[in-house]
Amino acid sequence: MRIVGIVFVVALVATTVLQAAEAVVIPVGGDSGWIRPPNSDFYSSWAAGLKFTVGDILVFNFMAGAHDVAGVTKEGYDNCITTDPIFLNTTSPFSFTLDKLDDYFFICTIPGHCSAGQKLAITNLQQSPPPTSPSTPPVPGNEPTPTPPASPDSPPISNEMPPPVPVIAAPPPPNSATSIVGSIFTVAFVSIAVSFIIY
Repeated sequence: MRIVGIVFVVALVATTVLQAAEAVVIPVGGDSGWIRPPNSDFYSSWAAGLKFTVGDILVFNFMAGAHDVAGVTKEGYDNCITTDPIFLNTTSPFSFTLDKLDDYFFICTIPGHCSAGQKLAITNLQQSPPPTSPSTPPVPGNEPTPTPPASPDSPPISNEMPPPVPVIAAPPPPNSATSIVGSIFTVAFVSIAVSFIIY
């Protein structure tokens, strides 16, 4: 019974780590964080240079009490409407997961901050790309057949293609997700083996 519990915990941890490793954590505003910006297009310029994917996590870093983060509608974003937001967060850091293919709008509700440009629109969100598969090598025997010469006096012409060079796909490089999951399963295997030896 104890071994079943160990296996269950390891599987749960591995699943959590794998999901977390697939998400990209993006600090809003980069090193500047979530501030009253130096110009009104600061956050729109910052967002334009990035690619956002479903599952990414935005992290708003700000001084508590000086700023906040409110989720609003497009109208609320365009007109800096601070009343009746979708949500309001006053603690920092604040993490927000872009969990569906949609547009997201954020503002600071402190008076004057949104109109000064402390607002962010994520409207270029993309779906996560499907995993790529290695290329398939050509199948032998599909080469074109040679054509006979046009006349006895002309030199023979062949349309025969040179034999195909087999394509061998290199294994994908290990990423942090597979390394972490591999380490977890190794620890689990050793733990189970030790449990069998002890008991």
